[in-house]
Amino acid sequence: MSEVAALLSAQQSLRQCFDVIEQQQEEWKHVLMECEPLISTLSNLAEQLQACQKVTFTQTPLGGFTDLQDRLRYKLEAAVDLTLEKLNDNMCTLQKVRDSVSQKVGSTLYVYEVNAEVLSLEASLQRTSLSPSIADMLEWLQDIEKYYRNQYLQRRLLLQLHNDCLTEMKSLPHSWAKLEDNSSSKQQFVQDTLLNVSFFREAA
Repeated sequence: MSEVAALLSAQQSLRQCFDVIEQQQEEWKHVLMECEPLISTLSNLAEQLQACQKVTFTQTPLGGFTDLQDRLRYKLEAAVDLTLEKLNDNMCTLQKVRDSVSQKVGSTLYVYEVNAEVLSLEASLQRTSLSPSIADMLEWLQDIEKYYRNQYLQRRLLLQLHNDCLTEMKSLPHSWAKLEDNSSSKQQFVQDTLLNVSFFREAA
C-alpha cells in the first residue's frame, strides 16, 4: 500500500469515528436531560419515605386507619422502585453510547496501526488550514473515549441505590449536579473537538 492510500484510509476512518461521536453525543445529552426529573423525583420520594417512617400515625388524627402507614410506605417504595427502574433504563442507554464510542475509537486506532508502517512521521504530524494532524485527532479521540467511560462509571456508581438508601437518595440531585459541574470542561472539549474537525469532515 502506498503512503497516499494509507493516509486516505486513516483519514476516512477518522471521519467515520467523528461522525459516530457526534451522533452518540446527541444521544448522551438527550438521556441526561431525561434523567434530571427522575433524579428530582427520587429525592422527593426519599424525603416522603423518611417523613413516613418518623411519624407515629397512631398519635395523629389518622390513627384510626390502622394500616394507613404501611400502605403509604408500600406505595412510596413502589414509586421509588419504578423511578430507579427508569433511571436504570437510561443508564443502559448511556452504556450503549459508551460502548459505541469505545468500539469506534478502538477500530480507528487499529486502522492507523495497520497503516503506521507506511505512513511517515511527517504525514502523521502534518496540519493544514482545513485539517488537524492525524496524531492530534487520535489523541483527541482517546480523550473523548476516556470521558465517556469515566462519566458512565461515575453515574452508575451514584445510582447504586436501594429503598434503604434514603439519605443518599435525598442528596442525589446535589451529587448529580456536582458531577455535571465537574465534567463541564470535558463536555466542552467534546464539542470543541467536533468543531475543530468540521472542515476536515466536510473535505471528504
